[in-house]
Amino acid sequence: MTDNLLFNLNEPDHVTRWEKYPEIIAMSGQNRTHLKTSLVQLRKNISGNGDPAALFADTRRIFSSGHACRLLMMLEKAEDLTALIDQGLIALENSGEPSSNDRRLYFGEIACPGKLAFAFPGQGSQYVMMGRDLASVFPEARNGFRFADTFFDPARKLTDFIFPEIGDENDEKIRAEEALRSTDIAQPAIGALSVSMMRVLKRFGITPAGTCGHSYGELTALFASGCFDERTFFELSVARGKFMAQAGGDSDKGGMLAVKASMDVIDDLIRQSGLDIVLANRNSPDQGVLSGPTDDISAMKDLCRDKKIRATLLPVAAAFHSRLVQDAAEPFAQKIASVPFLGPGLPVYSNTTGAPYPASPDAVKKLLSSHLMNPVRFIEEIESMYADGVRIFVEIGPRAVLTGLINAILKDRPAHAMAMDGSSGRHSGVADLGRTLCLLSALGYPVTLTEWK
Repeated sequence: MTDNLLFNLNEPDHVTRWEKYPEIIAMSGQNRTHLKTSLVQLRKNISGNGDPAALFADTRRIFSSGHACRLLMMLEKAEDLTALIDQGLIALENSGEPSSNDRRLYFGEIACPGKLAFAFPGQGSQYVMMGRDLASVFPEARNGFRFADTFFDPARKLTDFIFPEIGDENDEKIRAEEALRSTDIAQPAIGALSVSMMRVLKRFGITPAGTCGHSYGELTALFASGCFDERTFFELSVARGKFMAQAGGDSDKGGMLAVKASMDVIDDLIRQSGLDIVLANRNSPDQGVLSGPTDDISAMKDLCRDKKIRATLLPVAAAFHSRLVQDAAEPFAQKIASVPFLGPGLPVYSNTTGAPYPASPDAVKKLLSSHLMNPVRFIEEIESMYADGVRIFVEIGPRAVLTGLINAILKDRPAHAMAMDGSSGRHSGVADLGRTLCLLSALGYPVTLTEWK
């Protein structure tokens, strides 16, 4: 599998390697009756020996996100077709909004609910072989990875860490994951996947009205807004990872502890403990991450255990978003000062303030320069985006961590969070992409479905 991918990474830009499945079937009309008629006709056409691929392509060609009713179906193998059409017909008979437990059926009956924003994950979400399937199919994804490679030694490219040549031995997989976890590799690797995913979404006409990121992901969010070009983005990503990996030198670099509790409970824990600890990440109403010296973090873990509060040590290189990474923050600020910036072309929401970045390039640089040492106020950030009309959040990068946090923050409010890597590599990345396109289309967001082949 790895050898095939490495070959694909070097294929010409015009090569797009689509497999027969998964397929997207898209139906739209003014009411449910129209959709049911279309589904019945599709079944008849296929039963009459019509070419399924051509018939499916026709549904995508005539689909309109502007229609009042929209039904999209993900077909992952031929034998599922009859059952899937039957499921669609049954769902359309329901009095409430149809739904699907197996994530193959997507329905929408209201206008597009609001603005769409991209959310970019940070360190910790990376995993070996992330983005493999997208790179195998889409030339724009391959280009994203190839460009990232140019910032590394040709003898040990970034993609050698993302797509290592490993066998089935568990020890080899563990070593590969450890190598990718290194801060100076993980951050640009996540950036490479996020850039590749953005390029793929652009093929389907999907662009954001705003962006945000978590920790390192804020750098990607600024790039997506047009604050700097792709070369500057990777220069900053490589520098940030390197400086953070070196933070603290031979002294204690500290650690981080994820705590499953409300922000008030965590604040009380810190205050009562007397430990040199800060709440570095306000991730969701019931999850925060603490940073501090190694001994203090260990003591806090024991305190959480005594109070029966779930706490997990994180495998990180230092106590990020605290004073203990000052050694990284200062050279990174110098690097930021040395490269050209523009003002954001669209709103970028800040971890530090929870509000949009200022318009001035110099003000953007100043705020970003303090980012490493300041807490991540992710709850306030998402609340600000919701208040500004964002209703659709698409996570661009590995895994679906931010999707879970956003859902926890917004709870039952009318908003939708989804991840391009929804299965976190457990299933086909192309199918994950297809589900994202289906959900966006069902919500009424305009998607160029004719690009699905």
